[in-house]
Amino acid sequence: MKSWIVALCLNTCFCFSACAEETVRITAGADPYVIELLNHAFSYQNESHTLDFVNNIPTQNRAIRLLGDKGGIDVFWSVTSDEREKQALAIRIPIVKGVLGYRLGVVKKSRVDYFSKLKNDGELRGLRFGLRTDWPDTVIFRDNDFNVLEYSQENAGYELLEASRIDVLPIDALFADHVESMSDLAIDPAHVFYYPSAVYFFVNKNNKALYQKLKSGLDNAIADGSFDTLFNRHFADELAKLALDKRQKITLVNTLLPASAPIHTKKYWYNNNQGK
Repeated sequence: MKSWIVALCLNTCFCFSACAEETVRITAGADPYVIELLNHAFSYQNESHTLDFVNNIPTQNRAIRLLGDKGGIDVFWSVTSDEREKQALAIRIPIVKGVLGYRLGVVKKSRVDYFSKLKNDGELRGLRFGLRTDWPDTVIFRDNDFNVLEYSQENAGYELLEASRIDVLPIDALFADHVESMSDLAIDPAHVFYYPSAVYFFVNKNNKALYQKLKSGLDNAIADGSFDTLFNRHFADELAKLALDKRQKITLVNTLLPASAPIHTKKYWYNNNQGK
């Protein structure tokens, strides 16, 4: 009888350890790819993890300040910078393989032909670019001598473009298909802006355990090929449709990219970070 009780206790303890569930808080409205990647990274752990979605975190600056706070979040993702890596602990694996460094310009449909005829960087730098205040690429475009008008509200850039207060609204290339439904706007068919860019997961500086779980999970997914499988399922068709290699490339210096970014680790990057 005693040995049976001991065995029961051991099994109970094992189940408690192996079956324990941890809640990880992230901002509501996360992209399905991010949600799937987080769940996949956590799947390499013995314990299960459940994502809890937190509302009312409208800006990236607020999100990173709330990491680890009561009523805040546990994981934040963003384009990295020296400032953000001072504020939080970065898992230095680019979760979208650098593709946020490809920016396409939203323009008025009535000006598509005009943009098709622009041939050099100087002509483009003479135009007005709208960029959101809390986006890192706002600084990048300005530091590369582009004429930038900042805005703060989510959709204000489209309103500025429609009102002709700006000429170009640079957006994430992977968001370009959303412009197709806009009656008066289109994607500049001739150009792509490119700079090395890394989007990382960030956690509170004191949460080393969560950092290690995400780091090891992403490393395992890269090693077994499932990271690329997931990325390609979400983005490969869209990237092929954009034909980035057929556009005139305007290469920008990323003045915000920390020296710690793993630029030369080819397995982390789309097209080996060559901007093609």
